[in-house]
Amino acid sequence: MHIAVLIQTTLHRYATNKSGAVATEYAFLIAFIAIVAATGMTLLGENLSAFFNDLGVALANAGDAIPPLPS
Repeated sequence: MHIAVLIQTTLHRYATNKSGAVATEYAFLIAFIAIVAATGMTLLGENLSAFFNDLGVALANAGDAIPPLPS
């Protein structure tokens, strides 16, 4: 009978111990954020680069369209 109580006490202690759960949850959260960030950078990186290149070309060409000031 004493061994059964010891096993039950040990199992209850391990079942109610939550100290490792927090670290595991943080690890999963960090991994998820890293995956989402890497995916977002991959998908948006090329589009943002093309957008800023087009913007730079437009700004460079806009200077030619400004009429000179009268002297």
